[in-house]
Amino acid sequence: MDENLKYLIDHGIIDLSRIQEQIAMDKRNELLKKHPYKIWQGKNGKWYTYLPDAEKGRVLKKRSSRAELEKDIIGYLKKMEVITFDILFHEWIDTKLEYGDIKKQTYDRYEADYIRFFPGSDISKKDFRQITEMDLEHFIKTSIHDQELTRKSYSGLRLIIMGTFKYAIKHGYTKISISQFFGGLDLSKRIFRQKNIDKGKEIFTSKEMALLEDFVYGSPPSIINYGILLTFQTGLRVGELSALRHADVSDNILNVSKTEVRYLDGNGNYVYDVQDTAKTAAGNRDVILNSKAMGLVKKIQELNPGGEYLFMKDGERIKEKTFGHRLGVICKKVGIEKRSMHKARKTCATNMINKGVDESLVISQLGHTDIKCTKGYYYFDNTTFDEAQKQIEDACV
Repeated sequence: MDENLKYLIDHGIIDLSRIQEQIAMDKRNELLKKHPYKIWQGKNGKWYTYLPDAEKGRVLKKRSSRAELEKDIIGYLKKMEVITFDILFHEWIDTKLEYGDIKKQTYDRYEADYIRFFPGSDISKKDFRQITEMDLEHFIKTSIHDQELTRKSYSGLRLIIMGTFKYAIKHGYTKISISQFFGGLDLSKRIFRQKNIDKGKEIFTSKEMALLEDFVYGSPPSIINYGILLTFQTGLRVGELSALRHADVSDNILNVSKTEVRYLDGNGNYVYDVQDTAKTAAGNRDVILNSKAMGLVKKIQELNPGGEYLFMKDGERIKEKTFGHRLGVICKKVGIEKRSMHKARKTCATNMINKGVDESLVISQLGHTDIKCTKGYYYFDNTTFDEAQKQIEDACV
């Protein structure tokens, strides 16, 4: 349906500007139907009507033309309408999507966060123009407390409030400076739920990696299994892995310039597509392949010599969720804790740092911009207890 509509617009069969004008006219007429008083033209050629007034009950309005009078009526009726947070939030994200400021998958994430935080709240029921800074502070602190938000999950709530209020102030629905509000908002560290990270589950140890490799190489050749091991060697995001093309392989280099994206279609079903850029600007990169990675790539190419994508089965691109599911199955079979493909990426980062790879090369391989991010979120101790005990023993002798 979207492709057909685009064809009709591109070939001038449908005039989009005229459709938009008609929609605006229909909305205008719907508002005018709500006007409770008649409109008439006097003998002097002027146009008249009444508008409601809080003190006098009603006041007479006079304009030189009917168009000018209807403009005043519509302006009044718009002011009388209840403008909710929901209305302005959706106007904001619809506009961003229309202008290409966000992708559909980002739109869906904003929508999911909105559904998580706002429906049924006091702030969602109130006329937006009546929302005060006290209302905002109460809503934010209540949400953090009642939903036990971490700092990371709170950032999604904050983003929606910031974006909606910036949109609202441009359209005259509020005078609250949302940047100043958040700058002065006092949130103690104790208000947030502290996420206890089991560092042992964030990455794979060398022994666990050996178990995975033994299983893969001891099993019948599998393009999915080889892709999983390739992530351990390259640190690719799983979306980048599933979007690799044969053309992206050159000598000992993988050119990463695409990623899988997921978004909802008009019927509420997920669509899995390939985006023509990596997840971030730094994600567009050349990843150097070590000898083990090169061996895996050759095995993958032998299993799938044709087709556009490196990972294909039955003529279809293998989606990222397939790799994650398979890794979980293998973990269970070899008797280790189930972990995600992202943990394989973290394992690669940890191994590179432990082996003394230059920091600039580490972030280049991973598609990061700052080694602080890599060390803060991707680096974990992957030594076993026996290895750690030996290191302590040797250090203290």
